[in-house]
Amino acid sequence: MKLLARYNRVNIAATILVLLVGGLCYYFILRFVLIHQLDKDLKIEEQEVKDYVQHNSSLPNAANYKDQKVVFEPAGSGNIKRKIYSVNLYDTTEDEQIQGRRLIFIIENAGKNYKVSITKSQQETEDLIQLIVLLTLAIVVLLLVVLFIINRFVLNKLWLPFNNTLQQLKQFNLSNKSAIKLEDSNINEFKELNSAVTTMSNSVIKDYDALKSFTENASHEIQTPLAVINSKLELLMQAENFSEIQMQYIQHIQEEISRLSKLNQSLLLLTKIDNQQFKDTEHVDIANIVAKHLNNYEELIAAKEITLTQNIDAACIVSMNKIMAEILVSNLITNAIKHNIKNGAITITSEMNRLTVSNTGTELKSNPDELFERFRKDKVNSESLGLGLSIVKKICEQYNYKAVYEYANGLHTIAIEF
Repeated sequence: MKLLARYNRVNIAATILVLLVGGLCYYFILRFVLIHQLDKDLKIEEQEVKDYVQHNSSLPNAANYKDQKVVFEPAGSGNIKRKIYSVNLYDTTEDEQIQGRRLIFIIENAGKNYKVSITKSQQETEDLIQLIVLLTLAIVVLLLVVLFIINRFVLNKLWLPFNNTLQQLKQFNLSNKSAIKLEDSNINEFKELNSAVTTMSNSVIKDYDALKSFTENASHEIQTPLAVINSKLELLMQAENFSEIQMQYIQHIQEEISRLSKLNQSLLLLTKIDNQQFKDTEHVDIANIVAKHLNNYEELIAAKEITLTQNIDAACIVSMNKIMAEILVSNLITNAIKHNIKNGAITITSEMNRLTVSNTGTELKSNPDELFERFRKDKVNSESLGLGLSIVKKICEQYNYKAVYEYANGLHTIAIEF
């Protein structure tokens, strides 16, 4: 869920909750105030009746109006308590029951006690309450609509700098060597964010360039002494005064130097790919490259007694650097041979936009998601450099191809989707 949507939901939900609770409180407080005012009117009528009796020594005439009714009844001993309470009244004009307030008190005139009942209709008060509530609801609805519009349009506009920064971060690619270009904002938080992102990206690019330069320079510098050591070892092996054990030691040293040389060449190749030194593209026939490399590895395949099956589609033409295509196919086939079993099988399928290489082998002991990472290799085969599939992934990334691995029914399958 987006932050803005989450904010809108919380904001609108909190607003509705506050308005509902506030509206209920507002209704009951308003009703209490208006009824209290109605009770004050009843008390005023009470005082007028008392004043009339005091000045005229007689009871006023009973009254029966639409909104008010005054009744005088003999009270006898006069033990009736003064009180104000709500009553239900019948409205003959509307033919319905309505609410009312009634005041009862005792008054003495000419030595006799009379019960005075003053009743006032509550209808006007209720109508006024309904009118005020409806106006309040209309204002609340208008407020919610305005809040929705503000949240939908104004806040979206306010968040544009953040969305632009997020989009730039998603598109950021170290291999392009292009700094992140962020839009200026007059909001302090976004200014601080843009400043931090710019500083971080510049630092990352600088460190990445330094690392690539170091790797490339180190690979070049290491290659020469490795070649010299290997040459001297070959001359040393031609001598006749070594024992068999010494010759084995020298042979092991030569094998490790050869392995180190391959590692150095692979790192140098990865650095060249990162530096985009293979920019030239052309239409490459993957089928021809597969056939060429299978011919080169024919003896190695025969030595491991591997059964080879080919399903080659001659229409598999892709646009990429030819050297990159050669390395891609070579690493896939080499990987299938190296990690195969004796008397195993390799199946290579070439389609219009897909190259699939499958080989028999034991299930991976490591996490398959780490298969394309540098120096990641299965524990079963410790001789692997762990760079072959990393080079495959790097080539695919450069051309926006997709490399997919899966293991099923004893077969390791790597598919390249062009």
